[in-house]
Amino acid sequence: MSQPVIHKLETESHVADALATYIADLSAKFIAANGSFSVVLSGGTLIDTLRKLLEPPYIKSIDWSKWLIFFLDERVVPLDHPDSNYKLAYDGFLSKCR
Repeated sequence: MSQPVIHKLETESHVADALATYIADLSAKFIAANGSFSVVLSGGTLIDTLRKLLEPPYIKSIDWSKWLIFFLDERVVPLDHPDSNYKLAYDGFLSKCR
């Protein structure tokens, strides 16, 4: 059995860059193979870390209409409540990737 590949990145900015490249590549691969790309979002700082996908070259290269987005740990509050992970995701990411 092969060893897992572990990447050590020095800063959050490096993580955001690496994550954007990884997700953009996976998105293209799965959309080509299956017609859609499923993403599961959690709360916390993940939404902010996805910010690089909203910048060139990623934002125009991703077929956002083929993304299926699910929430992992949504709180039991209205979607427009400040504690809602959906609101956090919408305000910080989803509203900007159309």
